[in-house]
Amino acid sequence: MTAVSVVTLRLGPGNPPTIIAERGDGVPDVFWGQLRVEWGYDGDPGQAVHVPLSRFRGNLGWLKPACAAYRVKLEWDPRVREIISQIGSDRRQLDSVMASNSALTEDEVRARLAESRFRRDLKPFQLRDVSRLLALPHGANFSVPGAGKTTVAYAVYEAERAAGRISRMLVVAPLSAFDAWKSEAEECFAPGERPRIEIYNEYASSDVEVLLVNYHRLASNYDELATWVSKVPTLVLLDEAHRIKAGRSGTHGSACLDLAFSADRRDVLTGTPAPQASGDFVALLDFLWPGQARRILPQPALTRRPAPEVTHDVAAAIRPLFVRTRKEELGLTAPNLRIEHVTLEGLHRDIYMALRDRYAGLLAVSMNDRAELSKMGTIVMYLLEAATNPHLLAAGSSDVDPPIFRHPPLPVEPGSRLWDLIQRYNQYETPAKFQQLARLVSRNAEDGRKTLIWSNFVRNLHALHRMFNRYEPALIYGGVPSETSSPTAQLTRESELQRFREDPSCMILLANPAAMSEGVSLHQVCHDAIYLDRTFNAGQYLQSIDRIHRLGLPPRVETNLTFLVTSGTIDDVVDERIRIKATALGNMLNDPDLVTMALPQEDEEGYGYAVDDTQDLQALFAHLRGEP
Repeated sequence: MTAVSVVTLRLGPGNPPTIIAERGDGVPDVFWGQLRVEWGYDGDPGQAVHVPLSRFRGNLGWLKPACAAYRVKLEWDPRVREIISQIGSDRRQLDSVMASNSALTEDEVRARLAESRFRRDLKPFQLRDVSRLLALPHGANFSVPGAGKTTVAYAVYEAERAAGRISRMLVVAPLSAFDAWKSEAEECFAPGERPRIEIYNEYASSDVEVLLVNYHRLASNYDELATWVSKVPTLVLLDEAHRIKAGRSGTHGSACLDLAFSADRRDVLTGTPAPQASGDFVALLDFLWPGQARRILPQPALTRRPAPEVTHDVAAAIRPLFVRTRKEELGLTAPNLRIEHVTLEGLHRDIYMALRDRYAGLLAVSMNDRAELSKMGTIVMYLLEAATNPHLLAAGSSDVDPPIFRHPPLPVEPGSRLWDLIQRYNQYETPAKFQQLARLVSRNAEDGRKTLIWSNFVRNLHALHRMFNRYEPALIYGGVPSETSSPTAQLTRESELQRFREDPSCMILLANPAAMSEGVSLHQVCHDAIYLDRTFNAGQYLQSIDRIHRLGLPPRVETNLTFLVTSGTIDDVVDERIRIKATALGNMLNDPDLVTMALPQEDEEGYGYAVDDTQDLQALFAHLRGEP
C-alpha cells in the first residue's frame, strides 16, 4: 500500500495572519499543483505556500476530496484547527440566521437599554430595527439616508456592551460623517455617561471607547488599528459602507475585509448599498460574513450582466440579514421635485455639437476593449462640462480663479476659430444654466430661503462663489480641509457648515457631491437644493438629496429639489440612467417608494465621471449617434 504523505498547516505572522501549507516528503506533484492553483503561489512554490486567511476561509471545499484521492494526510497547527472550527461555526450560524428571521420583542429591547447608558427615545421604526439587529450576530442597516441610522447603531452598541459581548467600537466612516457620530452621542447618552469618542490621528489610545477613522487612514494604518480591535471584544462598524463595494480590488475594501477577522461583531450602515448593480452587495456581505457572500447571493446576480428580474431574487436572498426603514416611514412631507430644462442654443450649441460629433467616431470601439473604454470617463467629463459651462473645456475643472461671465457679452466675430471661442467663451455668453440658477437663487433669497447648490466641477463652484458674492456663499469641496486633517486652518469644512447654518447673511452653500453627499445634516436651515449638473453616480446622487430631506425636518416645511438639464445633451442621458438605477435599487430593497421620493417624474416638470456600467455605455453611445 502506498505510504501516506503529510501536508502541515500552521498559522503564519501578520494581522490578519496567513496560513502556511508546508509540503512533506512524498506529497504527489499533482496534489501540490492543485493546492497552488486553489491557494496561490506566494512563498516557496515547491515546499511552502502562504495563503491569505480570506482565501483560505473561502476555498476549503476542494481539500478533503483531494486528500482522499492522493492519500495526503493533514497535520494541523492548533490555531489553524480553531480557524477551521470557526469557519464551520460561522456557516452554521449564517444558516440559522437565514432560516429564522427572528427579532427581540420591543419589551426585551427596552429592558436591555434600560440597563445601559443609552437614554434617547427611539422612534417606532428605530425600535423595530434595533430589535432585529440585536437578534443578529452581525447586521446591516440599509435604511434610507436621514432615518437615524447613527442613533440605531449607538443603541445596538450600548445594548451589546451592557450585555458584556463587546467593550468598544471602531467606526470607519468618511470625514463628513464624523460630526454626526459626535453630535448624536450627545443626544443618545446623558452627560457624564457618554463614551469617550476620539478621531484617530496616528495613534489609537487604549482608553478610547469609540474610535473614528476614515477609510483612507484605516488602509494606511491597518496594523495599528487591527491590533486595537483585537485586544478586547470590539464592534467594527462601516458607515457609508457602499464605499467598499470594490472589495479586494480596492485598497479600502481590502483593509475592511481583512479587519473583519479581528472584530467580535460587525455592522454596516448605508442607504445606497448597491447603487450600480446587485453584485455590489458582495463586499458588504463578505465583511459581515467573511467568505460567505457567494453562498448568500443567487448565482445569476454575480454575472457580469444580470437580468433585471434578478433584483427581486437578490432582495429575497438577503432579506434576513438587514433592516430597512423606508422613506415613507419617516413621516416627512414629500419633496417637490422639478426638472428645469434650459435650451441649448447659440455658441453653446455650436461647441457642444462639435464636441459630440468628434467623439461619435469612437463608436467602432469594441465593448470589450478595456483600454479604449477607460477613456469613456474622460469623454463623459468633457460632455458634462460642455453641457453646463463650455469654458471649462479650455480652463480645466480645477482652476481656482475662474473669470466672470462678461456683461454685456462681446459679439462673435465672423470666421472665428471654435477653439479660440471656447477659450474666451465667458466673454461671449453666460451659460443658460447659470442664468436660470441666478433667477432661482434670487427668488429664494428674497423669500429668506437658503439654497444648497450642487456641482461636480470645482471650477463651477468657484465661478458661482464670485457670481453670488453678495449672498456670502459658503464653499465645500475636496480642497477645503477638515478640522481633523488641518486643525489650524482658518477655513475648514466644519467652519463653512457652521457659517451656513448660523449666519443669516450666508444664503448659499456651494458643494461638491464627492465631498459632501454623505453624513451632513442641513434640514433645519435649508429646504432648497439645486443641481447644476449630475453624473452617472446614482448612489452619490441619492445620498446628496437627503442632506435636506431627513428625520427631524420640521412639520409642514416644503423641501424643493430642482435639477437643471440642458436639453439635447448628455444631461438627458444621465437623468434617465439615474432614474433606472434608483428603480433597480428600490426593487432590491422591496422599497419602490425610494424611487418616487428620489427621482422626479416627467409629468412634474412645470459617482465621479467613470462609466463602469454597460448600459451607461450603451446610452452614451446612443447619444453620440444622435439618437433621441
